[in-house]
Amino acid sequence: MKDDFSIKGEVIAVLEAIEDPTQGKNLLDAHMIEQVDVQSGVVDITVLVELGRTREERFSLEDSIYNKVEEIAGVNEVKVKLTTPKAVAQQKNADPLPEPKQPAAAKPKAAAIPQAEPIQGVGKVIAVASGKGGVGKSTVAVNLALGLRDLGYRVGVLDIDIYGPSLPTLLGLMSRPSVSERQIVPLQTQGLRIMSLGFLMEDDTPVIWRGPIVTGIIRQFLRDVDWSGLDYLIIDMPPGTGDAQLALAQTVPVDGAVIVTTPSKLALIDAARGLEMFRTLNIDVLGIVENMSEFVTPTGEVFKIFGDGGVEEEAKRLDTTVLASIPLDPAVRSGGDEGSPVVASAPDSPAAKSFLALAENVAKQRPIQPGEESADGKKKGLFSFLKS
Repeated sequence: MKDDFSIKGEVIAVLEAIEDPTQGKNLLDAHMIEQVDVQSGVVDITVLVELGRTREERFSLEDSIYNKVEEIAGVNEVKVKLTTPKAVAQQKNADPLPEPKQPAAAKPKAAAIPQAEPIQGVGKVIAVASGKGGVGKSTVAVNLALGLRDLGYRVGVLDIDIYGPSLPTLLGLMSRPSVSERQIVPLQTQGLRIMSLGFLMEDDTPVIWRGPIVTGIIRQFLRDVDWSGLDYLIIDMPPGTGDAQLALAQTVPVDGAVIVTTPSKLALIDAARGLEMFRTLNIDVLGIVENMSEFVTPTGEVFKIFGDGGVEEEAKRLDTTVLASIPLDPAVRSGGDEGSPVVASAPDSPAAKSFLALAENVAKQRPIQPGEESADGKKKGLFSFLKS
């Protein structure tokens, strides 16, 4: 049986596919959806409709929403309420005579991409991405977050790899988040606030969703989760270039992207595509992380298993920098499998030190404004308070 959170994601996707004939935009881009609430399969939708629409237009819109949402599996009842925007309603009460309509030529041209709005209470949003899967992107994202935590910052991690969420395994947590005052409360572990679809799905349940539904879920994670009070929100992206990347860019301003790759030629080709995608979306790329850069045997012998020098050359060609080189270290694998990433489980290991250097580079490029400082001069973050 579907839970209410999954149903809400599908409802949002349906609303995004319904076009308002008056404005020529879908209901989300037209900012007509004031509220979507799902309780035990009962869907309540509040729609903002400006003054001046005919009764037939209002009924047609209401029927369109009702009929499409009713088809969603798990929906028991649909309630659609059409209301007037508050500002227009106040103006109507003050003056019973409606304002004359503006000529069509005076209307502003609709933007091609919805305006991204910051997440209230979050300092910087950092996306960790890769051009292809299997290069250790999620491992880098989690250890980057822990490195920032160790620098004294308040950090959250959002896993929007909808088809392959890794956060529950990497952090050893399988609880379900709670809801408070219509907001999802992220889970907390190891000094981080975390959210992932993996916390809402049964084990081994495949996610077989089309792009619009994925987009709706990602927007929920960004808007309906209580991220307030964070210095950094690390976004663990899905690999490649697609709906999730576009949904992120359209929903919130991203302060920088970190591209993860191995030194192999095949991974570097896809990493370059991913980097250019972020630039196309006007998102600054902070640099490249070279993961699995080398393997050092117990006797000190070094093996460049995936190649040598390719990441530096590609970074130079793409006019960016190498933020860190992370060696192949058994402690990284074991820490991830056991729910205790290497920065937490083996902080003195070479890999953990490389992750801390990555965190320092990210914090240097995207610094947080000075706030409350502890006695050692570091910014007091969530982890500092949890340890005290």
